[in-house]
Formats: sequence, C-alpha cells, structure tokens
Amino acid sequence: MSNNSILEKLISLWANDKLAHFYIVQPSPVELNPREFTREWITNFLTQVIMTEKNVSREAALQKLELGASDILYISKDDENENYTVDNEQFSEFFKFQNYRPLELKQRFIIIDDAHSITKILSNKLLKTLEEPAQSTTIFLLDPYRKKVLPTISSRAIYIRIPSVDQKDSRGMSPLLSDFLQNQGFKEELVKVVKDVENNRSNIMPLYDYLKGKKSLELEFVENITRYVNQRNLSYKELEKYTSALKWYEKASVFNNYSPEKLAGLLLSIN
Repeated sequence: MSNNSILEKLISLWANDKLAHFYIVQPSPVELNPREFTREWITNFLTQVIMTEKNVSREAALQKLELGASDILYISKDDENENYTVDNEQFSEFFKFQNYRPLELKQRFIIIDDAHSITKILSNKLLKTLEEPAQSTTIFLLDPYRKKVLPTISSRAIYIRIPSVDQKDSRGMSPLLSDFLQNQGFKEELVKVVKDVENNRSNIMPLYDYLKGKKSLELEFVENITRYVNQRNLSYKELEKYTSALKWYEKASVFNNYSPEKLAGLLLSIN
C-alpha cells in the first residue's frame, strides 16, 4: 500500500469514527531521514483532519497546528538521544489531557515522538492509558528508527508502516511536480498554477501572485520541491544544479530579493 493510500485509509477511518485508540508509526527502513519523515507524515495527517473538519485551507490548518490546537497534544524533544522520564512535564500534560473532552475537533490526538526514548519505567506508567485512553482519543507513537518497542506497549498497538517517498516504485513516483504536489494534498488552485508553469516556464507570475503574502505556504511549497527532487533518479549534475538554486533562494530570502526570481530559479533548475 502506498504512502497516500495509507493516509487516505486513516482519514476515512477518522471520518467514520473508526480510528483505533493506539497506533505505532514506522517509516521504511530505507528512509534517509526517518525522524523528519515520520514527523512530516503525522503533520500531513493532522493537517488533513483540520482541513476537513473545519473546512479551511491547508495553510490555515498548518497555522492552527503551529499555534497549538486544544485537542492535539504533541510530545517531543530536540535531542533524539535523550530519554523521556517519568518526571517529564510533557508526560504530566499527557495524563491531564485524559481528563478533558474534545473542544474543537470530534477526535483528540496525542502524538509521542521518538518511541525509542521511552524507558521501561515510563512505559509501565503509560500502560493503562495506552490500553484504555480517554473517550474519543487516539494516540500515535512515532518510531522513526524502528527499534524494538517494549512488548507491553507494542502488544496494545496497531502498526502503521509507511513506504518511503524516495523508493523507486513506479506507483509512488510523480513524473511532474504538479502531480507530486497533488499527491501531497495541496489545493487544486496551486496545482493548476504549477501545471501552467510547467507548460510555460516563463509564466511564473501567477504562481508568485498565488503565494504572495503566504510565507508559510511558500516555505512548505519549497520543502516539497526538495522532496520531489529527492524522489527522482537524477544525475549528480542535476542534483548540483538544484542544490545551487536552493542555496540562492535561501540567500535571496534573507535579503528579501524579488520572490518571482527566487521561485523561477528553483523551478527552472528541475526541468
């Protein structure tokens, strides 16, 4: 099952109030950046949930996530080698979170990053909640490095194993950037504008107008161009061309150079 198929299935389960209470999410063993990949995947899922339930744009949903949604608790840390502890403040929030009902969404979500960082002592404390979380609550445990999760935890979970977008599977490959963006869930208006640029590389202004004033969307757009490039079987010279364009884009962003030129440089580098 492809990455998108898994996501669509999960969204369907959520829409029909059939989500399980506990999932462990693992990336493909060949994923180059598994920690970031699992984080992006769960962000994509939560974004689509908010978009669907609140009937808002992808940009608005992402902004909601960034600002903090009352029905979503995200437990994470900067250092992937640091263990969680029983006294960790975030896990105090984890237990408090169980006492409340949904406020904005019909389902509440708890995301726990870095499964490998949960110690045996902490796992024992989590067991009862993982087995019987609060009503209308689903827990996602992100396991980026596919390390052995304690049996007492894994036995209570449903595993979601996500194929890498970098795997050279013809079903997962997107020949055009517009197709890739569509598969990632971007709005049809943006996909159409990108298709127009693909048909006429000099016609960059409609894309600039669409992204104008939407800094977070522009950054997400550029991040997905990079993901698109990474899934293609490019030569070293082609990759170097894109890398140079990306560095110029980032440098130009610091000095607020004209955005159409920045975007044009990126798009022209992947033709």
